[in-house]
Amino acid sequence: MKIEMPLPYRIEVIESKKLAGFSLKTSFQEDKTPIVWKKLMMRRNEITNRISDQLFSLQIYPENFTPDQSFLKYALAEVSDFDHIPNDFESFRLNGGKYLVFEYIGKAEKGSEIFGSIFQNFIPENNFLIDDRPHFEIFREDYNPNNDSAEEEIWIPIK
Repeated sequence: MKIEMPLPYRIEVIESKKLAGFSLKTSFQEDKTPIVWKKLMMRRNEITNRISDQLFSLQIYPENFTPDQSFLKYALAEVSDFDHIPNDFESFRLNGGKYLVFEYIGKAEKGSEIFGSIFQNFIPENNFLIDDRPHFEIFREDYNPNNDSAEEEIWIPIK
C-alpha cells in the first residue's frame, strides 16, 4: 500500500513540556523501540502527576543524522512537575518551538514509508528547514500499533 502524501498536517508552536519515562540507544536497523515502550507501559501507573493520557515517542538524533546511525529513543508521559516522578524514571524537558505536525491513521509498520515520504519529498518540496531539536510522535494510552485505525501525530522540528 502506498502512503498518500501529504498526510493532513499543520504548523504548531508549542511551549516547553515536562516529560518522564525511559530511554535507550537504538538504531533503525536494530530497533529496540518495543523494549523501552514495554518498560513504560508496565510502570506508567506509577507516575501520579501525569497531565493527560497522551504518550510521547521521542527521538534525539545526532547532528547530520543518517539512517544508519544510532540515536536516543524515549518513551514518555507528560507530567506537571519533576518532583513527583518515581526515582528510577528519567525526566526530560522538551523545549518549546515550531513543529510541522502530521496526522497519521494506520499501522505503525508503515513508519519507514511515511517518514521516507515526509523527509525525502514533502519537506524539501515545501522548503521546510529541519531544526536540531527532538522529533516525536504523540498518541493516546490506548494506542495499538497493529491496528489499522491507530492514530498518531508526527512532530518534526522546523526553523
